[in-house]
Amino acid sequence: MSDQAIRDVYAGLEPAQVWRHFASLNLIPRPSGQEAMASAYVRHVAESHGATWHSDARGNTVVYVPATKGGEDRPTVILQAHLDMVCEKRPEVEIDFARDPIRPQRVAAPEGEHIYASGTTLGADNGLGAAMALAVLTDASVEHGPLELLFTVEEETGLHGAMELDGSLLSGTRLINLDTEDPHEIVIGCAGGSGINFTLPLEGETLRPGHAALRLSVGGLQGGHSGIEINQPRANAIKVLTAVLDHIGVADIPFHIWHLEGGQAHNAIPRDAWAEIACSPDDVEKVRIVAQEMEAELHGDSGTHEPDARITVEPIEAPSSAWVRPHDQILIALLSQLPHGVLQVSQKFEGKVETSANLAVLRTRPVGDEFKDAFEVSLHLSLRSFVGSEIERVRSEVITTAQKLAPEIEIDIREGYPGWQPNPGALLETAQHVYKEVFGREAVIEIVHAGLECGIIADKVPGLEAVSFGPLIKGAHTPEEWADVQSTEAIWKLLAALLKEI
Repeated sequence: MSDQAIRDVYAGLEPAQVWRHFASLNLIPRPSGQEAMASAYVRHVAESHGATWHSDARGNTVVYVPATKGGEDRPTVILQAHLDMVCEKRPEVEIDFARDPIRPQRVAAPEGEHIYASGTTLGADNGLGAAMALAVLTDASVEHGPLELLFTVEEETGLHGAMELDGSLLSGTRLINLDTEDPHEIVIGCAGGSGINFTLPLEGETLRPGHAALRLSVGGLQGGHSGIEINQPRANAIKVLTAVLDHIGVADIPFHIWHLEGGQAHNAIPRDAWAEIACSPDDVEKVRIVAQEMEAELHGDSGTHEPDARITVEPIEAPSSAWVRPHDQILIALLSQLPHGVLQVSQKFEGKVETSANLAVLRTRPVGDEFKDAFEVSLHLSLRSFVGSEIERVRSEVITTAQKLAPEIEIDIREGYPGWQPNPGALLETAQHVYKEVFGREAVIEIVHAGLECGIIADKVPGLEAVSFGPLIKGAHTPEEWADVQSTEAIWKLLAALLKEI
């Protein structure tokens, strides 16, 4: 898909400036930690429109935009979005996220139009927010006071850019974050998060000839954002794969494992996972029956809704070695006991998830000589909560469980980020008033279980008030991500009207 073809997808859409900048960001590879080209685009836009900018040591960029005529005495407002994106794809899609552009599609919908990618994440989270901030600079019709456009990096891997932001670059007293995904809401708070990396060494042994080698694959799951959609009836592919392996053992089918893989990002519910195993040729059909039964459970009433789930068994070439038993059984037990999903519902915020876990990533790496006489399996468990002490409690319980099962396991705690505690003030009052004028209805004032950068930024800029809003985005952190065209135009009108009012 050529650069011009990518831009043509957005031809005629309003607001034109927003979609123009989003098309440009589609052309720029921007995985977390590789935002340099996206930052260069931001600086280019700033310089070509007479604005100055400064970047800190971490790579966050602030663009300083003078007030439009008559707005010089207004308070400085910070508009904030992050430049990186989650890079997820369907297994059959070939793309190098570090080199290739995102290939968008424009799809008609009953209520208007949607923008999808082609089997990958779209990057509307948070590319649309970044595009809106840039459009405020380049659209001469927007009236505003002094602005500071803050573009952070490495948000999707743990809000690292915001954590290391140089707060002295900002003087604003009001922050508008553009990283939420429901146009009915104005968000005023969010959960904090942390993570745990586990590394388990496994001894290998020579696999005797005569085994049938199989790849056992779980796919077709919905996945989703591990904060926003953790309470939805969606299965975790790593957990499903673990259950299949456990059922094979319960069915008294001897087997060996030499490879496990699943998940792609700490903040995405795993959609795909697979195991490479060996068993007796006489047991291959028994393995297939277990897989078929588990797939039928996913399609039926199993507490999840996964109509497109697939559990397949395919023959592959046998390796020279596999994991020594009972090491593989210890790993299966660990994967079974690590938590996933909603752990606690909030007593303070009705209907909200307070604490959750996402068993996010599973990897296998051979260690040693060419005969693969040893292996390492690494796991990542992501935790979220509105209550910091709950993250610490769950983390302690998980670590105790892991060490009891596998004393040799290595554990690396990722400290993560704090939550954003609601602190409503004058900015929220103004935003509510303007929202009602634009939409003709009251905004839903919300807190979210996902991580936002507002609380971190507020800690660095004393006295800062913050709100967050954004257009309708569905399927964030999955290859089914789409952005709604109509709501993007509505949120743009809200942003422009609010900047005029503040």
